[in-house]
Amino acid sequence: MPIFGPNISKTARVPITVIPAGLNCSVELWLTPNGTTKTSTSGKINFVSTGASQNVTIPIVTPTTPGQYDVYIDVYVDTYLIVGYIATDDVIVPSGTVGPPVWS
Repeated sequence: MPIFGPNISKTARVPITVIPAGLNCSVELWLTPNGTTKTSTSGKINFVSTGASQNVTIPIVTPTTPGQYDVYIDVYVDTYLIVGYIATDDVIVPSGTVGPPVWS
């Protein structure tokens, strides 16, 4: 599982195939703790399909709240969702605390 600090800019390269070539497409990568709430999102990133696998670069800022987040990727042609992907690796945003030392 990738571990990232809170509120950090990251970039994902995602292989996407949309057929046929020449379609106006967009992709959104989003992180969620529960499968529905978009805690962080790339927004829709536009690209034109090539009819073959192409790497699309997707920037995102990690959540500010520590936790474990599912990664969703949605691909659209015009306004139609044509394929969705749920990553098998969650993103972890860790946190911790340290108390005062006790001297002996």
